[in-house]
Amino acid sequence: MVCFSTKYPFRMRERYFDRFVYLFVISALGDAYIPNTNTQVDKFLKKFKKISLKHQNSNNPTFTKDLWDVITARANYPSRNANALPLSFKEMQSAQSIGSAETRLPRSIRDLNWLEANGRCMDNIHPNNSTVAQAGRGAFASRFVPDGGTIAPGPLLHVPNRTALQLYGIGEDGARDPARRIGMQLILNYCFGHAESTVILCPYTSPSAYVNHATGEKANAEVRWAEDGTPGHNSDWLEESVSSLKWRNEIGLSLNFVATRDIQPGEEVFIDYGPEWENAWNKHVKEWAPPPDSENYASATILQSDSTIPLRTPDEQRTEPYSKNVVFYCHYGYQPGMPEGEYAWMDEWGGPDGLTLYPCRIVRREAVDMPGPTGAVETFYHYAMVMLDEDAVAELGGIASGIFTHVIPSGENHILTYVPRWAIEIRDWFYSKDEFMENSFRHEMMIPDEIFPDAWKNLRE
Repeated sequence: MVCFSTKYPFRMRERYFDRFVYLFVISALGDAYIPNTNTQVDKFLKKFKKISLKHQNSNNPTFTKDLWDVITARANYPSRNANALPLSFKEMQSAQSIGSAETRLPRSIRDLNWLEANGRCMDNIHPNNSTVAQAGRGAFASRFVPDGGTIAPGPLLHVPNRTALQLYGIGEDGARDPARRIGMQLILNYCFGHAESTVILCPYTSPSAYVNHATGEKANAEVRWAEDGTPGHNSDWLEESVSSLKWRNEIGLSLNFVATRDIQPGEEVFIDYGPEWENAWNKHVKEWAPPPDSENYASATILQSDSTIPLRTPDEQRTEPYSKNVVFYCHYGYQPGMPEGEYAWMDEWGGPDGLTLYPCRIVRREAVDMPGPTGAVETFYHYAMVMLDEDAVAELGGIASGIFTHVIPSGENHILTYVPRWAIEIRDWFYSKDEFMENSFRHEMMIPDEIFPDAWKNLRE
């Protein structure tokens, strides 16, 4: 038996665990070790149950739970895989009983009769790289769609007053300053509106969000109100006032994206966002300038995605610093009055059911060679991390009331040692992402005047 001591980055809750059995089990799981669909997860869990029960006995009654903890802790999952695989032992037990899809998304599986009565086809389009330069992703036809055919439904979240989507600057206390309006939220770019109305309508189906703008003959689709009787659409709402919409707290409106000519498989779908949108975009392109220090910006998401790259030590950061937006987070259960000092990392502190994430900073990095999931010797890194006190947090740009339950007092040193890389998260500091830039483009798509309800035109003079 091998004891995983505090010197190593992956300990098993300070319990004894047979490393050779672990490696045997991982080998037996084979290609299904990191499943990335619910179907693969269900197959994986059946194999996992069979193997784990084979090795569990009275001498190690917690073998199954311990093995599951090791699997979820040691693997570097891509985001989709992490979303499919149960992240806790309790979730895993539920998924073995009712399936992973039903565990993650209750009532997500429906029978054919329910789908025929309530469902709407979502797979006529799929996302891919747009044919428009620098447009990012676009929506492409998965099959032939005839002229007048429905490309995709667009059930809507209705926002009676667009001011609800405003962004505000940060005050001296780090909290939102209502007196400093700096723009609109990113979601506005994916919503519809009208120049004479405060109403904003946001489709919440993912395929339609990829439909890009075009004018003239290049536009091959348009939006229309869903037909009467369509589930989730109440045509009588189109006759109600904006004040009445404020009392409608449920989903009750829907648009359809409809082909204005035959669309061939693989063809990109475009709608005309309207002249107001196009004029605003052209003005933005002409006047936009990069923010200060933009050449040093690095996305925390990209840094977090590759956990094989060692995090830089303080000495390394003197010559190659992280960008100012990047902040490290560690799981740490600070409570007022807790004595300062060094605490050896414990695996149960991490993960979705672990301790609260708290901003931290790297003190040192150490390497250790040990068998990886395949049995080959690999180099892993563990870190000593110091939790940021209230002064260090303030230097990052302030702290909003309620963000952290407790803040470490100025001057106190709380250090975690032997922290594995998987237990450290890299995030953008509050309000530092692109969507919070004061000069980012924000404009709704415009619903054609001929279909926009007159009752909603509350800005008409």
